[in-house]
Amino acid sequence: MLKNEVAELISSTNIFEIASKTNRQINLKDSEKEMVAQFDEWARKIGETGNDAEHQIAAFVTRVVRDEFADAPAELLDMIFDRGNIGEFDDYEASIDPVKNTLVAYDAAHGGNVPRSHLDVASLRPVWRNKQVETDISFQDLRRNGWKTVSLLTEYAVKALENAMFADVFGAINATITLGAQNYIEEATAMPTAASADALALYVNDRANGNGVAVGLSKYIQAISKLPGYDSDAMMNELNRTGRLGMYDGVSLYPISGAKKMGNDELLIPDKRIFGIAGKIGALDMKGDVHVYEEENINKEMIHLKVADFTYGYSFNADSLENMCVIAIQG
Repeated sequence: MLKNEVAELISSTNIFEIASKTNRQINLKDSEKEMVAQFDEWARKIGETGNDAEHQIAAFVTRVVRDEFADAPAELLDMIFDRGNIGEFDDYEASIDPVKNTLVAYDAAHGGNVPRSHLDVASLRPVWRNKQVETDISFQDLRRNGWKTVSLLTEYAVKALENAMFADVFGAINATITLGAQNYIEEATAMPTAASADALALYVNDRANGNGVAVGLSKYIQAISKLPGYDSDAMMNELNRTGRLGMYDGVSLYPISGAKKMGNDELLIPDKRIFGIAGKIGALDMKGDVHVYEEENINKEMIHLKVADFTYGYSFNADSLENMCVIAIQG
């Protein structure tokens, strides 16, 4: 009976939310406590018997990964990309709207003609990346920690995939904005100065209609927030409360923790870079569905999980990247 109840809960509940609350020891509602009790009994039973005949752990992870990426895409990626989904065996070219109005109005005689001008509507093939996570769950861990073992693994798998995509995208953007481009702001010191921060704010504000964002590692964002000139009482109160200011010259500040690295110890965003975001630069699409495979190994007393086919493609070019700029710190 229990496996049917768990299958029903997996198909009908926001289980990522329940897993996150469990992992952070957030108080649960009574209905959520009942749910967690069922999940706990289910997980411990698998640890006792070494058998998950219906592969419900795989179904659990699959549901969480699919729902999380379908319903809650990363906030920053939404700012800079049009998001979409295509089928596993589909392909396409992304159309990128022109960043600049390149139509030219000429003086003309009545009834005459002038040179033609055109909008630059780019058509690009996405760069496709495919990510995969594999791990093991021991029967002993399931007996000891029950549901907590599954909830932690599930949340961390989602974060590993999400972080890998985020790092790939910002790494590609960083590689495309190069020295000599108008959106490349060079900074000779070890931290941003008022001159480079002002240049970023001017670039972004000229294009963002009041919705610009500066994003970088926390140490750089905090340094920008403490630059001279941003010391009003209201700003100082916010600085004392949070350790950083929320805006610089009309541009929202978005710190990325340098302590929260990926599993391979790499940063989520390139070091010595502060990105200014003024608008969307292209498309970011998920391809097909994530598949989670599960195999029991009785001899090793563990379950092998393979989270596969997390496939995404990003499309942008140097022209569309005019909606972003970067401070490149050289010191």
